Amino acid sequence: MATCVPISELKDSAAFSKKVAQAGEPVIVTKNGYEQFVVIDANLFREFRRETPAEHLERLLQEADRDIRAGRISDMSAGIEAIRAKYGL
Repeated sequence: MATCVPISELKDSAAFSKKVAQAGEPVIVTKNGYEQFVVIDANLFREFRRETPAEHLERLLQEADRDIRAGRISDMSAGIEAIRAKYGL
């Protein structure tokens, strides 16, 4: 069940901060009985901000593009042979 608190609880910021940290979920702040805004703990925010698979792929492609432009490339066949030799494949 969602944690809801009236906006008046923000007066005691230390207690409110503790409540948000302990909730483990978004805390809904209400004003006059209506949802006003949502507060989340920084760790939970980081979880929400994790890369989507598409974002991760885009980042990897950008890194590869920078490597190519900088000349950090190798022949794929030679690379596969090196891996096979290293691991006895």
